[in-house]
Amino acid sequence: MKRLPAQTLHRGGGRSARRPSRVSICLAVALTLGVARRAAAADEVPAASAPPAQDPRVGTGGGLFESSQSAPASAQASPTADVASATPTFELNGYVRGDVFVGKVPRGSTAVTKAAYGELALKLKVKRQSHGDAYAEARLRYGDQEDAQPTSVLLREAYVNLYAGRLDLRLGQQIIVWGRADGVNPTNNLTPLDLRSRSPVEDDRRLGNVGARAFLTFAPIRLEGVWMPLYAATELPTSVVLPDGVSFGEQKRPTPKLKNALSAGRLHLELPAFEASASYLYGYAPLPGLSLQDFNAGRDYGIRIGRTPYKQQVIGADFSTAIADYLGLRGEAAYRIPANWRKNPYSARPDVQYVLGVDHTFGSLSAIAQYVGRYTFDWARQVEPSPSFDPSILGTFTDPLPSLAAESVTASINDVLAARNQILFAQTVRVQHAATLRLEWQALNQTLSLSALAMLNFTTKEWLLFPKLSYQISDGMSSTIGAEIYQGPRDTLLGLLEQERSAAYAELRFSF
Repeated sequence: MKRLPAQTLHRGGGRSARRPSRVSICLAVALTLGVARRAAAADEVPAASAPPAQDPRVGTGGGLFESSQSAPASAQASPTADVASATPTFELNGYVRGDVFVGKVPRGSTAVTKAAYGELALKLKVKRQSHGDAYAEARLRYGDQEDAQPTSVLLREAYVNLYAGRLDLRLGQQIIVWGRADGVNPTNNLTPLDLRSRSPVEDDRRLGNVGARAFLTFAPIRLEGVWMPLYAATELPTSVVLPDGVSFGEQKRPTPKLKNALSAGRLHLELPAFEASASYLYGYAPLPGLSLQDFNAGRDYGIRIGRTPYKQQVIGADFSTAIADYLGLRGEAAYRIPANWRKNPYSARPDVQYVLGVDHTFGSLSAIAQYVGRYTFDWARQVEPSPSFDPSILGTFTDPLPSLAAESVTASINDVLAARNQILFAQTVRVQHAATLRLEWQALNQTLSLSALAMLNFTTKEWLLFPKLSYQISDGMSSTIGAEIYQGPRDTLLGLLEQERSAAYAELRFSF
């Protein structure tokens, strides 16, 4: 078994180099200022058992070990390697790609195009100078996109790194990912997701946010602090979240006051064969709940739902190590305490989530297997009224409704939203047991990659499967085919996603 160093740090990017097989599948415009090894890298690299780095030109593989490094960016680059000249050195690269997603019509059997788009990406890097560097990424996409405009421009990241002795500081738009588990990270409550995004690359769902991130190093101890003054919410597919006949009202966002900023701290222990951290976070949860804004009856009846953020505290810990240089071992757990959850029906209940996994490389085959558990405190099942409330009934009344009728309608809508919130927060049962398995097989000098991610929740009977086949056609061109398959009962999150999000896809990509 081959093993990664306990810490793979990079001065310019502050995150670990991701396996080249995890490169994005969308055609985007990415502008990157700074020495980040990968613009899409996340936050932790396991201490052992990861496969050897792949040719960086291969951009469409399965990307088995896609999690990123939480390190500051200061430990790997040579002190003089990038300071040879006082004149900034720029590096520009990127890619163009085209993607098509095909699935079934909801509650039907007819094939339909779920998404079809082209994306251009540019990455502009300013290599490290004596006291810092910078990084920015932007993406331009055009085409058929669910719940989005045909043309979208996204500034994914744009930040500056400052290095001052033991202190590393990053300021600007950035993606921060905590945790050492694979795919399921209970401690990661900093970065929102765009679950509307259709891409073969999991990392493409992450959204950047404006903030500051600092590291103070006293080897083998590192202190990390994060401060985010603005709130950014996880985006959800409208058709999945809302009951029929209901629309979103105005997005509720915390005002940009200092008291509403998110603050978090993390204490790292980094030894040659063992890494661990303990963390604390206080701020608004990335995934808001649903609450009733208003409704009206009569000919132009309608119900408007608001996405309402809530504050929470999260206490977490994680570790990664190796057993006799043969088996990688990783674990992660977090205790989440939403503020005023008894009074706020749009917030989650307190819970604890935990992950324990192993990873190993069998020649050209790499594998990560994990157990995932969750326990919800003060749990009570929320059930939608039977028969479910039909918004069209409001059209049979005049507006405004009589007080008694208005109270009855309000109660029925709140019951529906309480059940839907419980599904969104994955708290439909008190105790849950699940497992994940990620496999990646490489051949033909690592130009061919076959990978798959599977998850099964034994308690709720929901599951997903993401198979992917990628081939490097030439130095700059690659192709990928795969699928995203969701299954589950209708009262589960994957059950809601099943009809709308399950699809097969194909991608052709050119990197430069």
